[in-house]
Amino acid sequence: MTTVALVAGVLFGYTFTGFNSINAQNITTPNNMTGSANMTGSNMTTSDTSGNSAKMQLEEGIKALKSGDNQAAMTHLDAAKQAMVPGQAMDHFEIGMEALKNGDSNGAIMHLTAADQALG
Repeated sequence: MTTVALVAGVLFGYTFTGFNSINAQNITTPNNMTGSANMTGSNMTTSDTSGNSAKMQLEEGIKALKSGDNQAAMTHLDAAKQAMVPGQAMDHFEIGMEALKNGDSNGAIMHLTAADQALG
């Protein structure tokens, strides 16, 4: 009897526990799990996928600038610029950097803060 059940199981794809049909299942990922489907928000303004490094660097640069550490500010601001993409944030950033070069720390902070806000 078990031999007949085994042969039937092999030939017809049945198991010994309740004769459930064995079918291959096609498992696909849902549409919302594809690489970029959830990363197309209108406020995404950096090319960095490991986080928002432009925003982080910009915030650190502003902190350094406010504390009077221009060298650290420039290091962070240069890194922020490398991570930014063209847009409103970049426009404010460039105006802020021009103000900084002209010795206008307050104007620089104002525009860099506007750039930070534009990043979200």
